[in-house]
Amino acid sequence: MLDASGEVIDRVLPRSSQLHRRAATEGEELAQVLAANITHVISVASVTSPPFQPELVDGVLAAAARERVPATLVLTKVDVAPKLAEKWTQVYSEAGVRVLQTCSVGDARTDDTLAEVRQLLHQNRSVVIGLSGAGKSSLLNAVVPGVQLRTGHLNHIQQGRHTTTHTELLPLPGGGHVLDTPGVRNFHLFHTGSQELQFLFPEIAARLPRCQYRSCLHNGEASCAVKAAHDAGEIAETRYTSYLRMLREALEAEQPAAKTSRGTARGGGRRRPRS
Repeated sequence: MLDASGEVIDRVLPRSSQLHRRAATEGEELAQVLAANITHVISVASVTSPPFQPELVDGVLAAAARERVPATLVLTKVDVAPKLAEKWTQVYSEAGVRVLQTCSVGDARTDDTLAEVRQLLHQNRSVVIGLSGAGKSSLLNAVVPGVQLRTGHLNHIQQGRHTTTHTELLPLPGGGHVLDTPGVRNFHLFHTGSQELQFLFPEIAARLPRCQYRSCLHNGEASCAVKAAHDAGEIAETRYTSYLRMLREALEAEQPAAKTSRGTARGGGRRRPRS
């Protein structure tokens, strides 16, 4: 079989992993595959310019967890707002996520953490994903000499322009590959069940055994250990908000099936307490 360039395709191998989200299409829901055969996901987010978007970061991390692909959160431009950088580092470190604070320019350049990013890239087939303007291309330029990716600027409403217009696979000198992706503004999970979702949030999954009900969704049920941890400040407000938003989407997707299966709709049916 010939591809578009005239090269011969001998065979198509199965994917070992993939990172996908719900495509922004009308009508039938479709999956949009952003990367395949990867061994690491790097979620890049600036702390303030453009503003950090926890729902986007949480969507990427949840999608990586679903595929059992390790993920790292890389914070950029930390010199602009160091207190915010510490805040988000604490939130995600407490959720079991590796966080690297970086700055790629000037006297504030963080050589140690940039070296950690460089090591990650050389050891893996990585995909770099984040909001436009978050500094993905600047990060790669700083850690991979000779790449020279085009960088852009924010507009007056603090939105980045797409300087990367297509996904590009970059083989790295010294080993490893990285997929540089266009900026994304949202990340909605595709076909994730309501009961499955909690296991994509480590700090929520860890507390499920202490909930009164085996099928607890942590959305108003009595004696919910997750809600208690949230109220006590042990689970970050933004993480719990992201979870509840994804839960609503999962429950809405399950509604047709719920009509013929009593108790699977939102709030429907009795929950069995633990014995």
